[in-house]
Amino acid sequence: MTMLTIYRTTLFVLSLTVILPLKAATAVTGYLSAEQRQIATLLPPPPSTDTPQNRADLQAVLAIQANRTAEQIAKAKRDDHLEDAAFPFAHEIFGPTFTVDRHPLTAALFRRVYQDFEQSLMPAKAFYGRPRPYEADSRVKPLLPPPEGDSYPSGHAMDSYLTALLLAQMVPEKRSALFERAASNAQSRVIAGVHYPSDLEGGKLAATALAARLLANPQLQADLQRARVEVRANLQL
Repeated sequence: MTMLTIYRTTLFVLSLTVILPLKAATAVTGYLSAEQRQIATLLPPPPSTDTPQNRADLQAVLAIQANRTAEQIAKAKRDDHLEDAAFPFAHEIFGPTFTVDRHPLTAALFRRVYQDFEQSLMPAKAFYGRPRPYEADSRVKPLLPPPEGDSYPSGHAMDSYLTALLLAQMVPEKRSALFERAASNAQSRVIAGVHYPSDLEGGKLAATALAARLLANPQLQADLQRARVEVRANLQL
């Protein structure tokens, strides 16, 4: 081994001793315990296969597919990118000043909340194991690449309603607009052919259950109050 090789190896090892602690220090964790994130059993089950309810669910997807407009298709594709994205979600409601760089406390809160969301969602999907509409019936033609996980509950619906619930705690004056936005985002998933209507209802209920546990957490409440002051100051409310 040459002296140059030894030197380079030493520099690499030293760099790891600096980088690894920094990564550990900046890792984002949620507010809830693993047990508190388990919400699957709090939800009503989706319609079973070969039941009138399930057939009605499928017919709703096919009817929407047959009548979806170019505008709806474009919106469904845009909304696909709104998961874990509080700022784009509320941009039209709160205005152009509602940005990450102007709201560091709010951004930090949602980074932690979305950790809890992600750790709650996938176990719930696996618990019910409902196939996506296009997996159950080849007549369904999805607009999007196959999403991760099973169909129930809808993650985008859960995410949208959870975001609306928390933002409404900060700006209750905009509660109606926030929930209209959540409903519109959720409906885009049916328009896209990747969810049934009952998946959206499951996502909404899942968001409500998770939000209740989050809002009972003292650390979240402290962070929420700081974020509330930040948001209202920037919106001049």
